[in-house]
Amino acid sequence: MNLSLSDVREKFSSSLTVKIFSICFLSTHVPLLALVAYLVTGFRSEALPILLLVLAATLVGTIFCLACLWQLIRPLHQVANVVEAYRSTGTVKLVHSSRRDEVGIVTNGISVLIGELDATLSQLRRQATTDVLTGLGNRRWLKEIASLEVNRAQRERTPISVVVFDLDHFKQINDQFGHDVGDQVLMMAGATIQHCLRPYDIAARIGGEEFCLVLPRTDLDAAITIADRLRGQLEGKTVSPLPKGRVTASFGVYRGDPASETLKTMLTEADRKLYTAKNAGRNRVHSDVAPSIRDRRIKA
Repeated sequence: MNLSLSDVREKFSSSLTVKIFSICFLSTHVPLLALVAYLVTGFRSEALPILLLVLAATLVGTIFCLACLWQLIRPLHQVANVVEAYRSTGTVKLVHSSRRDEVGIVTNGISVLIGELDATLSQLRRQATTDVLTGLGNRRWLKEIASLEVNRAQRERTPISVVVFDLDHFKQINDQFGHDVGDQVLMMAGATIQHCLRPYDIAARIGGEEFCLVLPRTDLDAAITIADRLRGQLEGKTVSPLPKGRVTASFGVYRGDPASETLKTMLTEADRKLYTAKNAGRNRVHSDVAPSIRDRRIKA
C-alpha cells in the first residue's frame, strides 16, 4: 500500500505512538549518525576523538529526546493542574490543545468534561435550593442564607426584619378551580414578590402557600411598608378565572434583635403575628418588635 507524504504527515500529527517511536528512533541513532558523518568527512579514526564524539552525540540525543517528550506530555501536566484546582477550590480553568493526537484529545476532553460537570453541579445546587414553581428560594436555602444575614446584622449592629405571609383561602382555590389554577397563583405570587423586593432582600417559599422575607438593614416601619406594598400588589393581580381581588395575603412582620435572637426565634414571632392578622380578618399586616428593642426605646 502506497502512502503519500500528506498521509504520513497526517498519521504523524494524529498519533502519539508514532511521535514517541520517531523521537526514540532519532535519539538513539544520533551517536551512530554523528559517527558516520565523522568518518565520511575523512577525519582520523582515533579512539579518543571518536569516544568524545559519541559521548557528545549521546548527550545531544538524550536532551533532544527529553525535550520532545516534555513537549508531548506538557498538556497532561496542565490538565492535572486544572483537575487539582477544581478539586481544591472549585475554580474552573479550562485549557485547550490544538494537537490532534491522543494527548490533545484527552486534554480537550477533560477540559470540556470539567466545564460540563461544573455546570451540572451548579444546576443541581440551584434545584436543591430553589422552588421550581415560584423561582424563589426554598426552606433549606432560607436557613443557610438568612442565618448569615442575622449574623451580619449582629456583627454590624444593623436592624433586620422578618416577614411571614401566606395566601388567604388558598385551599379553596385549589378545591374550586383546580391545582393548575393554584399553581398559576403561586407563580404569580413568586413573580410579584421578586418585583417588589430590593436586590439584597431574601425571599423564599417555605410551605404550600406560605412565604418568608428576610429584610436586612430594615427597621420595623420600613418592613411594614414593604409588606403592605406587596399585599396591595397581590390584591391587584388577576389570575384567570379568578376575579380581581380574589388573591390576597395576610402578613406577619417582626423586627428581631440579632444580638439576642436566632433566625428560628424571629420566624416564630413573625408567624405568630401572621396568625393574628388572619384571625383579624385576613388581607392585612400585623407587626411586632423584639422586647429587648422595645425596652431600649422606652429607656431612651
